[in-house]
Amino acid sequence: MKFFALLAGMLLLSFILQEFLPVFDWAYGSRLMFVHAVFLAAAVAVPFPAMLALAFATGLIWDARYHVPVYPDEATFGILTQSEIPFGFTIFLLGVTGALIQGIRPLFRRGRWELPVFMIGLCTGIILLSEYLVISFQRGGLQISMDLWWKLLMTALFSSLVSPFLLLLLSRVAGRMRYQIRQEGLKRRHTYDGDAL
Repeated sequence: MKFFALLAGMLLLSFILQEFLPVFDWAYGSRLMFVHAVFLAAAVAVPFPAMLALAFATGLIWDARYHVPVYPDEATFGILTQSEIPFGFTIFLLGVTGALIQGIRPLFRRGRWELPVFMIGLCTGIILLSEYLVISFQRGGLQISMDLWWKLLMTALFSSLVSPFLLLLLSRVAGRMRYQIRQEGLKRRHTYDGDAL
């Protein structure tokens, strides 16, 4: 329970840090999606129900911050417009990508980080591509350029680059809080009489 509370605190802190992260113009206008990287790193470290709770809380805060529908107001001369991404869509996306990450959780529990690091970047790209497709559907036209693909690739790469540090931090903190991420007893025991357990 203490580890889950710590993860919730880390996610809240990631929302604050996200506000100060710059856009990298040299990388096709991409940026580090720190909130998504922290959520996906936490999703690989906790059981499925806890991941769903984190997905709901993270998606709710993200949508409240970035996708609150604002309707046109005559007092502001129609400057404000409605959000193009429906409220709650980020909760759905985080739940789906968190479920994908849960599929490789046994590897992470065995101490293998290669695929989780790759999947954190891939899932970040999937989230951004899904949001872009929904926005394109709302606008009534799909325009895919090479700059868009490079921007998605660089954003996914930034998430992959920061994820080993996040996974290491979670592993160290879990060890100090006596939360067992690593699975014991997964090694196959061999006997010489032909029976293997």
